[in-house]
Amino acid sequence: MGWQLLPLALAKATPLLLASLGGLLAEVTGVINFALEGMMLAGAFGAIWATFVFHSPWVGLLGGMAAGALIGLLHALACLRLHADQIVSSIALNLLAAGTTGMLLNQVFGVYGTSPAVARLPDLGQLLAASVPMSQPWVSPAWGRLSVLVPLTLLLGLAAVGWFRWTTWGLRLRACGENPAAAAAAGVAVGPLRFLAVCMSGTLAGLGGAYLAIGELSQFVEQLTQGRGYLAIAALILGRWRPVGVILAAFFFGLGEAVSEFLAVRIPAFPSQFFLALPYLLCLLLLTSYIGKRLPPSALGKR
Repeated sequence: MGWQLLPLALAKATPLLLASLGGLLAEVTGVINFALEGMMLAGAFGAIWATFVFHSPWVGLLGGMAAGALIGLLHALACLRLHADQIVSSIALNLLAAGTTGMLLNQVFGVYGTSPAVARLPDLGQLLAASVPMSQPWVSPAWGRLSVLVPLTLLLGLAAVGWFRWTTWGLRLRACGENPAAAAAAGVAVGPLRFLAVCMSGTLAGLGGAYLAIGELSQFVEQLTQGRGYLAIAALILGRWRPVGVILAAFFFGLGEAVSEFLAVRIPAFPSQFFLALPYLLCLLLLTSYIGKRLPPSALGKR
């Protein structure tokens, strides 16, 4: 069971990790980003649209990243240029993304609910078969079906740990979120750095949405993200705004999704709604137990 659950948990954790790393990038500079759900949804639609037009899932990835970055740009403009409330801006962008993707689904594809199927990203089995033909018998089906974006996301998470801990840019980002006045006095351009961080936050969350659309599936479905953006926010809080903590929290929620899917198949007599709600129930229990222990950046949400 464990050997079967691990690849499934990694697959489920991948979009959460991408989105939560994006949220970390924005919030560590002091900008609240609860718009991850909208960024992921826009990224999913952008990936399908670009793949449909250019007949390439790799171009689709770029389309998903661009769509997520656009939502990030709107959030940055609203919060950092127009000084809108950051939570209100996030909620508005989530609603905007949900409505706009549904409208564009009909305008672009002439359908409601589900888009036409497009090409998917290759999985690890296909990649290994193409590069190392003799490796195919040694790769189990569960691991071979993983999208190539899964190991790339794990590498990105490890790179984020080192980047925040040991690089000058990582130190500058953290300084913007902890004491922006001191950072500005030290010569850090706090405003532009925050603006860039929020846009890059959208790019990563859009990549997470693209994974859902062309990594797991091969089409866009309305409300495809199903609250995963909010789970990514929970992973960010549970991980205490630290890269290692965020990685572990995203994997934990991914494991919860994998277990619920695993049990739903093996216990069909049990109400399916319980298994759908299981990851969110785990999220609620963990966040409740962490009250008083969360350590957000000191300037988070402050202008």
